[in-house]
Amino acid sequence: MMPGRMRLLFLVVVWLLSPRAAAQPELPPIGSLGERTLLMWGGGRTREEAESVLSSYQERAESWARVVELGPGFPRIIEGSEVPGLRPGTHAVVLGVCDRASGAEMAKVFKALEPLATTRWVMWEEGEPRACPAMVPGWSLGGSARVWAKGGSLVATLFRSIEGEGAGARHGWLLVLGLLGKEDVTTTVVEPPEEGISSEAKRLKGGRNEVVLEEWLTDPTCDTGPRAELHARTWTFSAPRGELVTKQVKKPLRHEDCARAPDEAPGD
Repeated sequence: MMPGRMRLLFLVVVWLLSPRAAAQPELPPIGSLGERTLLMWGGGRTREEAESVLSSYQERAESWARVVELGPGFPRIIEGSEVPGLRPGTHAVVLGVCDRASGAEMAKVFKALEPLATTRWVMWEEGEPRACPAMVPGWSLGGSARVWAKGGSLVATLFRSIEGEGAGARHGWLLVLGLLGKEDVTTTVVEPPEEGISSEAKRLKGGRNEVVLEEWLTDPTCDTGPRAELHARTWTFSAPRGELVTKQVKKPLRHEDCARAPDEAPGD
């Protein structure tokens, strides 16, 4: 969990770094500097506050380390006066430095995981490390949803994976749930509990007070038996009392004879 003051600190820092908080410093002529997008998790007025934010990021990031990776030298704390485009007197926890296109794509990922994560268009010394975060090969962002929870909100971020191509492709997914309270954050990871199956997350959506994930899974697969069984499973997540509640309902859809000819219809 994050220290109690960290969520409030996020809000303060987002405001401090916004154009409304203060006029931007005049940018120097372009020479050894290049325009880049900074991906920021948060920060603080002092380095000590930023270090607390960095620590909380590192703790939470263990949940998505399999699907998102940062570049060498990141995350790191940068003092605002060091980079034209940031406000002097603030300390930002930076996850990477990207070109405009890559920065926009990865910003979607971090905003899904933490709604208070932000970006900043800055001038960056070309000689400085500027590695941009990236998705681990085979993984992609599958969507996100945010709903009300007692004392805060429930944020769900879906990642999808695929191995192979065509009919033999094997699907997988990982769902990161963040229960964001006013004083703390609790992160939970959900993925298919079965081993050796193909499981495709079809849709993630937010309802009034719950997040719903619709999944199709094949268990067993043609790799393990003469007949493949396709099931539909619906996951429901909510936090009506400030604690995560998980429910699932699994129903058979159809079966398929793995030895049938390609032009034959699957069994009922």
